[in-house]
Amino acid sequence: MKRVIVTGLLIFICYVLQSSVFPHLAFVDIIPNLMIILTASHGFMRGEKNGIWTGFFCGFMIDLFAVYSNEAIAGDLLGFYALIYMLIGYVNGKCNRVFYPEDIKLPIAMILASDISLNIIYYIVMFLLRAKLKFQYYLIHIILPEAIYTILIAFALYPLLLYLNKKLELAERGSDE
Repeated sequence: MKRVIVTGLLIFICYVLQSSVFPHLAFVDIIPNLMIILTASHGFMRGEKNGIWTGFFCGFMIDLFAVYSNEAIAGDLLGFYALIYMLIGYVNGKCNRVFYPEDIKLPIAMILASDISLNIIYYIVMFLLRAKLKFQYYLIHIILPEAIYTILIAFALYPLLLYLNKKLELAERGSDE
């Protein structure tokens, strides 16, 4: 139960930071994707099931507030981000078997791949299917800068998430005994 509460708080905090604080720290209108960092990290540290659930709630929160505020993120597609984030959480959860807490290279690489994948899927659904074929422009001006900014933030955020995960695991082991 403690893990569910902590995860819910993390999702809420990351969403608030991503939507209210980081827009003021934007570089050329690019902000880091904290929800991807959280989803990928939870999947990577806790496995497919946890990655799917964390991804669902992260994506659903983005969907819900985008539709509610009438932002043109994914139009009227409630569930668009929830589905993509669930997929990202699942794929990262598959890498749980090779998870070593001391090694930061693989989690950072997975966060990078997750962010790039999310933006490519977004491009395909929102632009390519509408015959807007400027992928190179989107790649250079949106995808790569966001991925770089997300990775820079991940270097600071991932160790914190790893620390929280270790503390929760110790608490869970302590309550099982």
